Amino acid sequence: MTRERLSPAVAALVVAFAAFASGYLTTGAIENDHFVMLARAFQVLYGDWPVRDFVDPGQPLAYLVSTAAAALFGETLLVNVVLSLVFFAATAAVVYLLAHRATGSAIAALIAAALVIVFSPRLYNTTKIVVPVVAIALAWQYGDRPGPGRLVALAAWTAVAFLMRHDYALYVGIANAALLAVTHAASPTTAARRLGSYAALSLLFVSPWLAYVEWQQGVGEYFASALRFAAAEQRRTAAGWPRSPAFYLCVAIPMAGVALSFRRGPRLDAAQLLSASLLVLLLDVAFLRDVLTARVADVVAPMAVLASALAGHVWSPRSVGRAAVLALAVAVSAAAIPAAARVRSIPTPAAVVRHAAVVTRRLEQASPDIQPDPSLAPLVDYLSRCTAPGDRVLVSGFGPEIPVLAHRPFASGLASWIPGYYDNPRDVARGRAQLEREHVSVVVMLDGSRVFFSSWPGLGEWLLRQGMEDYPLSAVNARIRVWLRTPASPAAVDRATGLPCSIPALP
Repeated sequence: MTRERLSPAVAALVVAFAAFASGYLTTGAIENDHFVMLARAFQVLYGDWPVRDFVDPGQPLAYLVSTAAAALFGETLLVNVVLSLVFFAATAAVVYLLAHRATGSAIAALIAAALVIVFSPRLYNTTKIVVPVVAIALAWQYGDRPGPGRLVALAAWTAVAFLMRHDYALYVGIANAALLAVTHAASPTTAARRLGSYAALSLLFVSPWLAYVEWQQGVGEYFASALRFAAAEQRRTAAGWPRSPAFYLCVAIPMAGVALSFRRGPRLDAAQLLSASLLVLLLDVAFLRDVLTARVADVVAPMAVLASALAGHVWSPRSVGRAAVLALAVAVSAAAIPAAARVRSIPTPAAVVRHAAVVTRRLEQASPDIQPDPSLAPLVDYLSRCTAPGDRVLVSGFGPEIPVLAHRPFASGLASWIPGYYDNPRDVARGRAQLEREHVSVVVMLDGSRVFFSSWPGLGEWLLRQGMEDYPLSAVNARIRVWLRTPASPAAVDRATGLPCSIPALP
């Protein structure tokens, strides 16, 4: 019915709307990790420059897009969440179009898009799905009609992938190299020329950022710092090779794609199927670490596209449609029983509108129930009321949301210093040098003073020279310590935190 009444483009728009609405209506507490990028986005609005004034772990475009959105529409959580959901909705729409193209079945395409919506990634991970899905779309376009313009598009998106997160360019680049090599396999000279042009164009598109980095820090040190961060992240999230059977099931899908690429299909040629399979294989190996259930959403979108491509490669559109209907019936039946047990009544349209209004209000006001740790709300309010707008906040422990929600710039080049990260002497020395140029009014130690001084002795030496006073935050958490500059005159005591407040609250 969808195929008969709606064109693929119109159906994709419906899918995008459904994805956005689903994501918005189910928005709850925002994760700490989301604020890591958002803090950098707001820091640019406060006048700091990436690399020069704060650490960039190799993801400049991921936060600069948020900076642009905040500059245009406001420095709120609402704007940033909407931006993330726009990326998510666009991804779901492109998945629908690619799955429809690969199978010729509207039902199969709807199921692929529905999988993306059901297994939605965390907001801060939307770039993980939009980058590979668009890369597959551009690769398939090139395979349909190779030409200079489409080669430029491949290189431009590879540059976007690099700027979103540097390792993305590796996955996209390998997949595109396979695409070009196989597409032009009949003419090795043409293949070499296209591969060289692709590499040169990709480098050309990222060269402005690399030149900027060289000017501010030096490309060598920049990548060394990013690699140290990646190593710390690897130690935290991965412990050896995955043992879950589900991991090997996920890997089996792109491996099957590689094998089937040697067989001619009715809708995709060998280069298109091989490039998509290699890309998904690399994503599975890179992203499916730690707890698989928490990571699988990061690869569902490209995997749904590839699974559709495999089905369309070996089955006729009618067979794919029948299999899709059967799969849909099984999925609906499996989900209906537990869903019926949880849902007491179907929400009315008016109830949905009211809930959307509640979500909007929470995001606009950054309500405690939308924050990663609602117990820290009194501390955030204290910083907003009792520090000047230009005063910087130094945070240790995983609390990047603190400067963001308080609308204060962070200090030392990092939104928060997390034990196990940036403890290399070069990273600490850079943070200390940054502190020497900044006016820091508050130091928040979420894990206590002992962890701060033992993890980053150089920062501790700087702090002891500042003449700050150590205060407990017993009203919030006995472990938290707050260091404040001694007020020039007697200060009032903030009732919610028990800390001195030298700036009176506005009426």
